Amino acid sequence: MEADSSYGCPLRPRCRGVSCGIERSDVKNSNTPAPEVAVIGMSCRAAGVETPLELWETVDGGIARFCRVPEGRWPGWDPGSSAAAPPRAAFIKGIEEFDARFFGISPRMAAWMDPQHRMLLELAWQAVENAALNPDDLAGSPVAVFVGACMSDYRERMNSASRVDSAAFSGTLMAFSANRVSYQFDWTGPSTIIDSACSSGLTALGLAVRGLQAGEYPMALVGAPNLFSHGFYASTAFRGGALSPTGDSTPFRASRDGYVRGEGGVCVLLKLLSAARSDGDPIHAVIRGVGLSHNGLGGGLTGTDAPSQTRLIMATAEAAGRRVQDIGYLEAHGTGTGGDAIEVEALADAISLSEGARPAGPEGKVWIGSVKANIGHLEGAAGLIGLVKAVLVLQRGVIPKIAGLDRPDPALPGADASVAVATRPVAWPAGPRPRLAAVNSFGLGGALAHALVEEVPEISTQDRIEELPLAFPLSAMTESALTQVAARLLRELSGGLPTSLASIAWTLQNGRRALPIRKVVLASDLYALRTALTAVASSEHHPNVLDPEAGSFAEEPVGPWLRGEPVDWSRYSPSQPQLRRAALPGYPFERRPYWFDAEIPQSPNY
Repeated sequence: MEADSSYGCPLRPRCRGVSCGIERSDVKNSNTPAPEVAVIGMSCRAAGVETPLELWETVDGGIARFCRVPEGRWPGWDPGSSAAAPPRAAFIKGIEEFDARFFGISPRMAAWMDPQHRMLLELAWQAVENAALNPDDLAGSPVAVFVGACMSDYRERMNSASRVDSAAFSGTLMAFSANRVSYQFDWTGPSTIIDSACSSGLTALGLAVRGLQAGEYPMALVGAPNLFSHGFYASTAFRGGALSPTGDSTPFRASRDGYVRGEGGVCVLLKLLSAARSDGDPIHAVIRGVGLSHNGLGGGLTGTDAPSQTRLIMATAEAAGRRVQDIGYLEAHGTGTGGDAIEVEALADAISLSEGARPAGPEGKVWIGSVKANIGHLEGAAGLIGLVKAVLVLQRGVIPKIAGLDRPDPALPGADASVAVATRPVAWPAGPRPRLAAVNSFGLGGALAHALVEEVPEISTQDRIEELPLAFPLSAMTESALTQVAARLLRELSGGLPTSLASIAWTLQNGRRALPIRKVVLASDLYALRTALTAVASSEHHPNVLDPEAGSFAEEPVGPWLRGEPVDWSRYSPSQPQLRRAALPGYPFERRPYWFDAEIPQSPNY
């Protein structure tokens, strides 16, 4: 079909003689923007990463966590006759491990359950805790669960080993990656899995956001897993030219030759911003909008094109009541393939086609980064881990450099005064308007997703502590886990974002399930809290730590709680009105190996 010369397409001549359908009038939206959605809880795992703080330390430090494939991780790996270097990827340690006891799951069921399902259970729990919510208080609620996932290596492994068990019936069906979370937490909202290949996670986010905006449910958990235990997909992806034959491909570098795989998982908990504010929830960031589309014939069956991406970027900004120029940072799909150049071109075109001032990022540019340079391409979970990184960039006010990238490909189209690839750390201080970041995620089959996420105005963390000390209850399933609870909290206080001491106390008192092993720290200031937590983490005695084993709680109002009974926390609770809860790290699970056969894969040596 010839393009009508009167159509007015601003991207011609790159439409290859076919009208791409973009006109400035097409992306105008006269409707009122949909309600904003708050990210109130986050959790993640990746190579060398157990928490969002550790993810930030990885990207901020420019650390790349790649290694050769450990023995037994990719059985059946067969790249064909092509001369390939030993395969490399970014792996999580202990893929076979899970805290089955914590979730009341039998060893047999755990062994035949896809490790991706197990990881999502743990990440869901940690995301709820990060939102300062006691999971027990949500039982029976219409919380929705949307999971983006596209592969089950564990099922492939069972097939190739000719092993079967009735526990694998629910253990390997991909629907249970979402349904088991709903069951475990007793949530009654929609429970759905979305597969759009590499854009699965961000597509799941878009569907969850739209349901929240339509009032279909009050809260939604969005998750995405990606774990490896068989070589079938890797073999086909290598033969198809998607994977890097060298294992040394960096996004936006001239020598990029394909993507490098990565393991990981993400969960985010969402609520309408208005409800999150009134409920005192911790708010990590605000989702202004998520656009979903497909490139049609553009780019072929397994690719994409710049006009399709440009349309999506412009339409998403307009629908969110923002301009493309308001974006200061783009967490790119950035896989280290030929698609990198298309992505840069699409962003530059979207900026040039949008009327207005220069972009809102540092130095008047939109800066581009990719977490895949640190932890690999998480495939179905890639977009969602990109969202977490974008949130961390907004919180920290720094755009990290792309790990391993000192000089971008000089042939990248569209990289001009308005677009810059992050080859160095760039400070992004707060300004008169909230900072706005974007996240791209593109599926192998042409399904596109683009999210806009905005910073939260800074909230004062000044404490108004009264004369009496505050109580900080700590609990776990075991003594060793309790030391880790204290250690994680201590690390968060040392390397995390500023948090009100009163908010921490309230959150630990009300935003956690009380587990059997318990201690209480009494403190009136941050120094005293850190000192006491250090003692708990080291299993040492401290006068401000109430310990039931030592009988040191007899005269204290928290004594009933230490004995396993309910307690009124008002004696040691902060009394500030409208106290916002603290986003604290989730439970440190004590994992044990559960595997359906004797061939437990080795872990990487980082």
